[in-house]
Amino acid sequence: MKRHNLAELKVVERLVSDIGIERFEMEAQRLARLHTLDLDAPIQSLVLSTHPALIGISREPFDVLKRIRDQLSMREPALLEHLGYCCSDSQRVGLPLTLWLDLVRFARAHFDPAGQDADFLVAKLKEGLSSEQAFKALIAAKRAK
Repeated sequence: MKRHNLAELKVVERLVSDIGIERFEMEAQRLARLHTLDLDAPIQSLVLSTHPALIGISREPFDVLKRIRDQLSMREPALLEHLGYCCSDSQRVGLPLTLWLDLVRFARAHFDPAGQDADFLVAKLKEGLSSEQAFKALIAAKRAK
């Protein structure tokens, strides 16, 4: 991970703290199952955070991502021939870049206030409220927070 990846790392860490490690693992496993493995695809290397001055991921999500990497390797053993996978150890784990980006997109979508507002409005409209009533309910819900 480099400085330009810091925003990706932070949103994933924020997701873990918001939804909990169990749900994060469940969602990460779901994305991994949906992921199409490509032996020639680029790898995102993630490093365990061992010092606040170093860019890395905290222990719990790191362990989840290691388990996912192991499952991907069992699904496609040829992945272990790729340097990014076979060099994983107790401090470093490699994942397909596209899977990592799927996790980042999932995390960003979780915190998208416009998307959450839209979902709220749709739910209220399905309950039979008018557009105006749904909008007023949204405002009331936001004020209550």
